[in-house]
Amino acid sequence: MKKILLVLLSCFLLFGCSQVEEQEEIDTQPPTLELTKQRIHVDIDATIDYTSYILSASDNEDGDNMIDEVTYNEIDTSEISNQIITYTLSDNAGNTTTQQLIVDVVEYLNDTYFNPETCVGEEVVDPTDITVLVNKLHYINEDWEPDDLVSVCDNQYIYLRKEAAEAYEAFYNAAVSQGIELYSISGFRTYETQETYWNNQKNVYDITYASQYSAYPGRSEHELGLAMDVSYKTTGNRLSESVADSDIGKFIASDAYKYGFILRYPQDKTDITNYNYEPWHMRYVGVELATYLYENNLTLEEYYGE
Repeated sequence: MKKILLVLLSCFLLFGCSQVEEQEEIDTQPPTLELTKQRIHVDIDATIDYTSYILSASDNEDGDNMIDEVTYNEIDTSEISNQIITYTLSDNAGNTTTQQLIVDVVEYLNDTYFNPETCVGEEVVDPTDITVLVNKLHYINEDWEPDDLVSVCDNQYIYLRKEAAEAYEAFYNAAVSQGIELYSISGFRTYETQETYWNNQKNVYDITYASQYSAYPGRSEHELGLAMDVSYKTTGNRLSESVADSDIGKFIASDAYKYGFILRYPQDKTDITNYNYEPWHMRYVGVELATYLYENNLTLEEYYGE
């Protein structure tokens, strides 16, 4: 009898431990799915290469190359709209991962620039955030204005938010100490002022030109109170690409990040920012982010995966 009990006990322990081991080996880890971007914009009637936006698809058990296993919904690009592609990856154990890609279907005016008047876009959640992204697809509510505006150090009629104004003063003093001449040209603008700027550009030239150099009202960084246009002269065409070759233009490119500013619209990133080269336009984002963007040669769009 004792032998039988010992045998039964041994079997129980053996098989019981095996069951525990088997339970511990059950795969509960979802696969890994990464996209190249979080948001893209495409032209009306564009054909989308859906898999081109998959950076990687892998699983700890099923392998490193599972891009062919990713499923997704297709979208209709026949009308200007804002849509979402949901990518899904499941492993053999039934674990699932999803990622979403926001797609803005827009009206291109030429090969690079699209019409901000017709695109859908979305309202920014917190316009007080100094790192917030504002562009043709991210707009500020027309009733919002910063409540901490102060005059900049070299022009009592130009305003920035207090933190940005203090950073600009440090930037200004550093430039002057090196014998560099600079003049603030434009800082904070109200929605109504930006509307005037936009209409003037569109009426004097055309909408294609305006879309390259001027922001549609509600979609200008100047309305944040965090953008500053500077020049090396106070008369004539003050804001032109000639700023890039001036001492202040070179100083912006080399040192602005040390004071929390970035060159917002670089020459080699027009297809990303959707604005033409503006060597005069600085945007305050804080020293930490400005340094990161400078060292990694990134725009705000790239930083936010757009």
